[in-house]
Amino acid sequence: MTPENEIRTQQKMEQLKRCNGDYSILHAELKAKRLSWYETNKNKLNLTGSLPRQAYEMVLFKYMNLPSDDVPVVYETESKITWISSNFCPVLEACQRLGLDTRIVCKQGTEQSVQDMVSQLNSNLVFSRDYKDLRPYGKYCEESFELIARK
Repeated sequence: MTPENEIRTQQKMEQLKRCNGDYSILHAELKAKRLSWYETNKNKLNLTGSLPRQAYEMVLFKYMNLPSDDVPVVYETESKITWISSNFCPVLEACQRLGLDTRIVCKQGTEQSVQDMVSQLNSNLVFSRDYKDLRPYGKYCEESFELIARK
């Protein structure tokens, strides 16, 4: 692990300890951070393609600065994009060290803030994860953005 990733893991561990099981605290912190980033950067994103593709590029490449090899697309249509994540994840590492379940922490603490961020592009974009095989229970995390029709 790189020294930078170790620092990120330690910071995430402290954040999770402060939550004391109430991951809405984590969500609130991440939401504020992500929405602030979006407001600062929205006019210079230069996103192209379908709305799900734009959300994918915005979150994974522009916001998280991940290399495409770490988040390859496994399915894509005009209305949905699905990828698998094998990148370093401080939440995963912190959960493993603290004995926490990533399925609970990620669902309650991180999912909604991603949803809030992509909703800035379009309120009909929906973020989802496959929690059955979420790391460390599987080899990678499978995630999607889908454009849905609301009634």
